[in-house]
Amino acid sequence: MWRRNGSTDSSAATPAGTGFGVGVQVVVHLDRTRFPDSEISDPIGVIVAPGEMTGTAFFAVVSTREPIWEVQFHEPFFALDGSGPHESVKVPESLLSIAPEA
Repeated sequence: MWRRNGSTDSSAATPAGTGFGVGVQVVVHLDRTRFPDSEISDPIGVIVAPGEMTGTAFFAVVSTREPIWEVQFHEPFFALDGSGPHESVKVPESLLSIAPEA
């Protein structure tokens, strides 16, 4: 259903060498600084669109210039602060990793 490695679609936005792009299944690593005891799992979703190169993302303020990706989830999830349910988020690339093979 979702591709785990880079998209084969030549129109997909993928910065050179990152492995991230539209269609890639990723883990969104939640910032647990304020909620260290939370047992909520990091959600898994698929990148559906590139975001802006600068500015803010939904879960974190971006202080450096890095890609932002829009990630959509198969099932909506509740964030560590109890907000939600969220069907998608815009998140900086530094909080993403490619999802492991199941």
